[in-house]
Amino acid sequence: MAVKQVIKRKVAMAWLRADDSRGQPSIHSVKYRKLDHTIGYKARVSKSFRHLPGASKFKGDLKEAHEFLFVNHDEPSDSKKHFRIKIDLLIEVDGHIIDHTNGEYATTRI
Repeated sequence: MAVKQVIKRKVAMAWLRADDSRGQPSIHSVKYRKLDHTIGYKARVSKSFRHLPGASKFKGDLKEAHEFLFVNHDEPSDSKKHFRIKIDLLIEVDGHIIDHTNGEYATTRI
């Protein structure tokens, strides 16, 4: 069994916001915790540009919104294709575990 690599939250956010060589959003898989504490998984998602700040009250700045807006490429229905996930509820990106601690629980040497 392969050991999963742990990555920092900042690295995961950079991966999710990255574009491919043709300027299109890159495709990722994400695992996340739902508000009812079950685990959700989406195999092919990318960042969304469809819903920008405006009538939906979505804040485009991640520092203010604390959530990421995605497009699910496996969803056939256009009305369900776009979804949001709170950044703190993301567990894995592309099979890498996200460390949300920001180093606050790191052991120190004496």
